Amino acid sequence: MKPDIVYTKKRMIYFIVLSIAILSVLIGIKLFSTYHYTTKSAEMTLAKQYTEIATEIADGLDKSVYKQFLLTKTDDEHRKNVKQYLDEYRKRVNALYIYILLLDESDVSKVMVTAFSPSTIDVPIGFPCTVPTDQVNMAKNGVNYFTGVLHDKLSESYMSVGVPFFDEDGTVLGVVGIDIAAKDLGYVSKYVVKNNMFIFGVDVLFALVLLAGVYVLNKWYKARLRQDMQESEKMYISELGKIVDTIKSSRHDLMNHLQVLNGLMDIRRYDKAHDYLKQLTEESKTLNLSLNIKNPILMVLFQSKRERAHSKNIQINFETDYDPFDKIESMDLVKLLSNLLDNAIEAVEPHSVYLTQEIQVQCKVENEKYIFTIENPAVLTNEEQRNFFQYGYTTKAEGSDLRGNGLAIVRRTVEKYKGELQFQYEEGKVLIRIRI
Repeated sequence: MKPDIVYTKKRMIYFIVLSIAILSVLIGIKLFSTYHYTTKSAEMTLAKQYTEIATEIADGLDKSVYKQFLLTKTDDEHRKNVKQYLDEYRKRVNALYIYILLLDESDVSKVMVTAFSPSTIDVPIGFPCTVPTDQVNMAKNGVNYFTGVLHDKLSESYMSVGVPFFDEDGTVLGVVGIDIAAKDLGYVSKYVVKNNMFIFGVDVLFALVLLAGVYVLNKWYKARLRQDMQESEKMYISELGKIVDTIKSSRHDLMNHLQVLNGLMDIRRYDKAHDYLKQLTEESKTLNLSLNIKNPILMVLFQSKRERAHSKNIQINFETDYDPFDKIESMDLVKLLSNLLDNAIEAVEPHSVYLTQEIQVQCKVENEKYIFTIENPAVLTNEEQRNFFQYGYTTKAEGSDLRGNGLAIVRRTVEKYKGELQFQYEEGKVLIRIRI
């Protein structure tokens, strides 16, 4: 017993450690993916917001003044006016840079006018910008763009948005760009994560509940399996006891028959002894099922039930297809037919005076389905008919360990194989048909 307890405790520890490890990995993946998608969402949100601001700047820009600056491309009054206009917006939105880019035949844009905070470094006119090539080509086609987080040597990490603006003839005159400090993205991400801590907590709780549910279901399954095993053990012990009783009865009958034969031989009534022996031979043939049943378990079971019924002057007629019936587990096959046959025998025995003492049993194969049919005489009240397969109901006159459970076991076994169970009671006969 002690080794079993130690083994059980070790399994419990392994289960807890493994569950914690799996839970930790799942939570880590959940947090990482959530933070990643939260950061991306923050980038999209800021990009959309600053794109609208850049569009507003582009719409309000005095394009004639900017074109005058492009003629000289020097730090003249025209450039200073544009720079002042951009700086007013920069202070309002607290951006890292607001600038205007020049697009030419190359894939590299050039910075023409820049508004920047005192903590950052100004760039000269025509300085190459770090906006990626893909975004530059988008701007050349008149499409707004935004980038991921960029890095350069002159300033801290940032994200850029750009909105092209056009001349009167529809050509791209330049691009209004805004650089947003990466730390602002971090603030937004942390804010979103902080406000979603409740959701994270719910996810962790759900994972814990899920693991607990798996553990409880596992315990329930093992308990149900133990219950089925106990029922099967009781049934097999009961069947073994019945077989032993049958063997004892057969031995007792054999001794009686031998004594009769011995007496007939002693008085030299050889003709009577011959007739008596011939009669015994015929009776033995009627009890032999081995040539008709392929499944050895069914053969032994039916032989046992037939001899038990014979001892009670009840006749059982078997009609069985020559099939192994191996799509059903042997244990379940015994559960079905043993319980139904016991119930049929016990139903007939108390009323044998005025009921026909015959039980009809069929085991057939139709359309790859097993059909088991048992028909026996019985006397049932209306209430008994309604509760026939309910737990606790029995037609047995005497109590036993399986009293009231047999028919419920039959119903559960049929449900296990998703089969059909039909019950019919007419003219003093019970007909049970199982299709699996």
